[in-house]
Amino acid sequence: MSPSRPSASRVALVTGAAGGLGRAACAALAADGIDVVGVDIHGDDVITADMGTEDGARRAVEVVLERHGRLDVLVLNAAVQHVAPIPTFPVDEWDRLLDVLLKGPFLTMRAAWPSLTARPGGRIIATASTSAYVAEPFKAAYVAAKTGLLGLVRVAALEGGPHDLTANAVAPGLMMTGLIEGQMEEQMRLRGQSRDEIVANWCSGQAVKRPVETQEVAAVIAFLAGARSSGITGAVIPVDLGELACGE
Repeated sequence: MSPSRPSASRVALVTGAAGGLGRAACAALAADGIDVVGVDIHGDDVITADMGTEDGARRAVEVVLERHGRLDVLVLNAAVQHVAPIPTFPVDEWDRLLDVLLKGPFLTMRAAWPSLTARPGGRIIATASTSAYVAEPFKAAYVAAKTGLLGLVRVAALEGGPHDLTANAVAPGLMMTGLIEGQMEEQMRLRGQSRDEIVANWCSGQAVKRPVETQEVAAVIAFLAGARSSGITGAVIPVDLGELACGE
């Protein structure tokens, strides 16, 4: 396919675009006048690709360039989850989580780097987690991957600086997305608690006792994608209703 006429607008690629936060991020970026292309392993109106693979990362970037001729903003939001104690944590699930949550962002950054640095003002925004700071039982792979993601973002900030490319992360607290709901039954079994008890316990460690809304995180992603965030790079911005402020 030959390249389309280059877009006059800035263009964003959002991974994990079919999920709760992904949809909210796409909407927030579009509201700011950015042309948004979403990618996910399934879903409507998205590029279908496995972002834990090199082929998936390359395909996603290629499709954006075919459609728009440029890529200015990369939102690394694809996520998966598996909960289990370390002694019984399946190795194939460990590999799957590390592929999607850590290797995938690296592969996508690498594929997108020439386009993101082709003109000043490129942006990389990664969805990290407060789990990178406050560990949770039964989430060894997720916590390890999100901790590693922060290191990757900081290196990208250093290497992107000479190109006027910024790299930052948001660290959401508890959001009641499909990623959380999909693990709830196993959390109930492992903890011996009801769903309501688990959610209440999670919220009790925050200054504001409710889950974070996806739109609240998406608003920060949109800010980091725009010109007003030009002085911020290598940073991690919590959107956690005070979870990290409360500590343990």
